[in-house]
Amino acid sequence: MKKLILTILFLNSIIGFSQDKEEVLIKGIVLSEVNGKPLENAYISYKSRYRYSMTNEKGEFEYRYKIRERDSLETIELTALGYENLDTIIRVDKTKEYVFEFVMKPRFGLNREKALADIKNGEINILESSGIAPVFYKSDSKFAKRYNVNFVEYGCEAIAEESLYEYNRTVFEYLDKKYGKKWRKKIRKDIVGLNEENE
Repeated sequence: MKKLILTILFLNSIIGFSQDKEEVLIKGIVLSEVNGKPLENAYISYKSRYRYSMTNEKGEFEYRYKIRERDSLETIELTALGYENLDTIIRVDKTKEYVFEFVMKPRFGLNREKALADIKNGEINILESSGIAPVFYKSDSKFAKRYNVNFVEYGCEAIAEESLYEYNRTVFEYLDKKYGKKWRKKIRKDIVGLNEENE
């Protein structure tokens, strides 16, 4: 019986102690501006703590920020491959819950609207991202001349695949309207978005 009473007292002291600890709950979702879908594996850094959380497959994250005596403001920075960094500042000097919906912009503004603007300006670009060493074939220059397009290679620049897909898909729609679908048989098959278009 004594052991049971001591155990209950010990548990109560732990629960009481943990309730005395104030914290700021920071949670939310991170979305892509390109397609409105959740971004998985985006990093959310809490700069003064050198800590971070990461989004799950639904783009959700959560972090419990234990308040310290001198805490006042905290800078939160979001990073995701192929997207511009985003940051915000929050107060962390008292218990609070923050629920965010962050929308991240793609690097270089690559999306459907950018493709439409480029087409309107007579710049018909097909985007590629093949890594450190750009890959060009002789057939690329023939295709470019025949269909009045430019192949733009980003090399090792971090570009979100969904950005390349949305941009290229818009250009493919334009080429279909202008030339029918015959151009699809002549273009190289490793262009982002082309396989998805053909399925």
